[in-house]
Amino acid sequence: MNFTSSLHQIYLYFIISLFISNSINLIRSDSIPYIAEELEKIKNINQINEKISDSIIREIDIDIAKKLFQNDMLFIDARAEQYYNEGHIPRAICNDDIGKLIYEIEKRKSFDAGVVVYCSDDDCGSSEELAISLQEQGFMNIFLFKGGWKQWTENNLPVNTND
Repeated sequence: MNFTSSLHQIYLYFIISLFISNSINLIRSDSIPYIAEELEKIKNINQINEKISDSIIREIDIDIAKKLFQNDMLFIDARAEQYYNEGHIPRAICNDDIGKLIYEIEKRKSFDAGVVVYCSDDDCGSSEELAISLQEQGFMNIFLFKGGWKQWTENNLPVNTND
């Protein structure tokens, strides 16, 4: 192999960096998984009341979301405020500024109280990103409603607009 060629040098550096990064990841006590773990799915409303000791994000379906809505759980809309103003789940809050959103949540709920995070539909990643941000800020009981706004409206559930 001729290492005088720029392409060969790049290839060599790439292989060396891959080897080093994987080696470091293997010896770390808090190593990064190579494949993302699936979220725990809540299938029964009784699982919501189970005490948890760590901050956790759990996935819920439309039936659980309806029950949590009826129990006045706080819903957080992860979509842009523009879409929130066009229509959202009643009593849901939304803010594009994460700091202001966290302040708003803290005014309404404690860190260990449950919150439901949703966005437009199950292909939208904004709700997962927001759920992770809330988890990093110390919120304990986060429920991810992946069906989101689309599934909520398809089931003819109550909606609000800010227009």
